[in-house]
Amino acid sequence: MNTYYVYAYIRYKSSSTAIAGTPYYIGKGKEDRAWSSNHNVNLPKYKSLIVILENNLTEVGALALERRYIRWWGRKDTNTGILENKTDGGDGGTGNVPTAEMRRKMSEASKGKPKSEKHRLSLSKANKNKRPEDNSMYGKKHTAETKNKIKLARAKQNISDLTRKKMSESQKERYRLKKNNDF
Repeated sequence: MNTYYVYAYIRYKSSSTAIAGTPYYIGKGKEDRAWSSNHNVNLPKYKSLIVILENNLTEVGALALERRYIRWWGRKDTNTGILENKTDGGDGGTGNVPTAEMRRKMSEASKGKPKSEKHRLSLSKANKNKRPEDNSMYGKKHTAETKNKIKLARAKQNISDLTRKKMSESQKERYRLKKNNDF
C-alpha cells in the first residue's frame, strides 16, 4: 500500500548553522506522524513549516527517499550538514550510535531497579520461547562442515590474554547466575 510519505521540518529563523527556510529534520511517516510530538526533535513553531516532500509511497520507497534527503542536506552530528537527524535515515533507530553521555544515562536509569518475581518469571517465559531447543545460534542449525569452518576461523583469531580473561570471567558469571536462577 502506498500510504507513506517523506516530510521536512523547516527552520523559522536563521541560526549559526543554517538560514531560515532550510530543513532541520527529515523524516518518514504515515498518517499523522509528521505532526506528532512523539519525536526526539521539536516540532516547528508553525504547522505551515511541516512540508510533505513526497507522498503516496511504499515503505521501501519512503525509506530510500528519506536516506537520500538526509544525505543531500547532511547531518550536524557528523559535521556533514544542517539536519538534526541522528541517523542516515531508514527504519527507526537503526544506525543510531549513542554518545558516551547517553550510554551513561541509560546505564544509571536501569541500575538499582529490582524486578519483582512475577516480572522475572514473565521475562523468563518469554525468552524461553525464543531459545532454540538445540542451543544453536538464533535458531539456525549449522551443518558439520559449517561448524568446522567456524571453528577454524575462530582458532585463527588473535585474542589478547586480557580479552581471554574477560571472556572467561563473563562466562563464569553467566554460569553462576544461571546456576542460582538469578537471571
